[in-house]
Order: sequence, then C-alpha cells, then structure tokens
Amino acid sequence: MTETQEFAQLYKMWFPLVCRWIRALGGPGIDAEDLAQEVFIVVQRKLDGFDRRNLAGWLYRIVDFTVRDHRRRAWYRRRAPPSPDVTLDELASCSDGPDEQLVCKQRELYLCQLIRQLKPRWRDSLLLFDVVGLSGDEVSRLQGLPAATVRTHLSRARKEIVELAARRSTEGDG
Repeated sequence: MTETQEFAQLYKMWFPLVCRWIRALGGPGIDAEDLAQEVFIVVQRKLDGFDRRNLAGWLYRIVDFTVRDHRRRAWYRRRAPPSPDVTLDELASCSDGPDEQLVCKQRELYLCQLIRQLKPRWRDSLLLFDVVGLSGDEVSRLQGLPAATVRTHLSRARKEIVELAARRSTEGDG
C-alpha cells in the first residue's frame, strides 16, 4: 500500500473520532472539522516517520497539540475569556422550547468555563472519559499514562469542578 493510500484510509477511518476528540478538548464553539483538517495535514506530513505503533495515541497527541495551539492563538486574539453570542439557531442541545434551550446553552457554557480552569492533564482525562465516552484504559493508552493516574486525574478534576462551582456561587451571592 502506498503512503497516499494509507493516508486516505487513515483519514476515512479516523476523521469522525478525531472530530469528537477536538470537540471534547476544545469545548463549544470550536470548529472541529476545520481543526481536524489541520490535524490531518500534520498526520500526512509526519506519516513517513511514524513507527505504526499506537496509532490512536499518536493521533491523540497531534489532536491535543493542535487544540492547545488553537486555544493559545484564540487567547492572543481576544485577550479575554470568550463570551460567545448565543443565537436560537445554535441551540440544539435541548428538545424543549427556546427558553429551555437557552437555559441549557447557558449551563453548558458555565460548565465549559469551569472545565477550562482545570489543570490541562486533568481536563483532558475528564473530557476523554466523560464527554468522548472512552474507557479509563482507552484514555490511559491515548495519553500514555498508567490507568491509576487517569483515575486520579478524573477524581481530582471532578473534585476541582465542584470546588470551582461552589467558589463561584459564593462570590456571586456576596
């Protein structure tokens, strides 16, 4: 199989999962398909040097670096936390009326703001496990970490989110 054929097969097989990883790591408002294209540009450029071991882990690391770079570029452009405009056309997470959809979207944005405050290694484990739906062993293989470390990251991330939410609630009431 030629490298071009191998790349085409890899792209076809992995593109949907790469998009899921990007959405999980990048949060709402990220253009997963565009970033996935960036990921596969890197994949195509580096495929000849890849040893063909742990393909999922290799792809995940490229996704991780691409999303982090995207976040860094976005931060420099905005110099402030994002405050996306919410339009009714974008609200698809709830099946209720527009008011309920808006409340759902606001909750989602609030949770994403909390998640962005987590340490990156905790955040990535949490997103891969709870959002993408990978098992602890799959997250472990993708991140190249022991399974016990992934479980620790998940525990710490969940605890930190609860603490951040409580702190925000207290600050908001005071």
